[in-house]
Amino acid sequence: MIVLGGVLVGGQLMRAMPREQTLIFPVGSEFPNATHFAASWKQLGDTEPRGGLSITFTQPPPLQIRERAKLPDGDYIVSIDIQQSRSAGVATPHALEPVRENTPEARETAGSREGLQTNIERRVSLSGGEALIALAIVPREPSVSE
Repeated sequence: MIVLGGVLVGGQLMRAMPREQTLIFPVGSEFPNATHFAASWKQLGDTEPRGGLSITFTQPPPLQIRERAKLPDGDYIVSIDIQQSRSAGVATPHALEPVRENTPEARETAGSREGLQTNIERRVSLSGGEALIALAIVPREPSVSE
């Protein structure tokens, strides 16, 4: 009985220990006109982010940004802000016809004269290894009442 209790407590302590996690953001493949990318992550229940990054692009962004972080396994909210230029001649689905959703999952608003700004929140479960953070905004079907 004592051994079983020790195994259970040891397992919970191991899950609470920070470990190497890799967050993968497919920025360039989804937002080829991105001029700035920022992301932060916090564990469910936290009031402050546990980490983040901010990158300004002077050239087209890379297809993926890989960020390593030491975090305990668990569920996290990843908040992402992407600014895009309104470059003529380079069309993206987001620049042509912005999706406007006022939900925690995806919000996109027209930015100032710099271009478009996209704000995305994703819930992600980390368990060591790599986690791909989806950036694509899927347009929702209009309801009958709209």
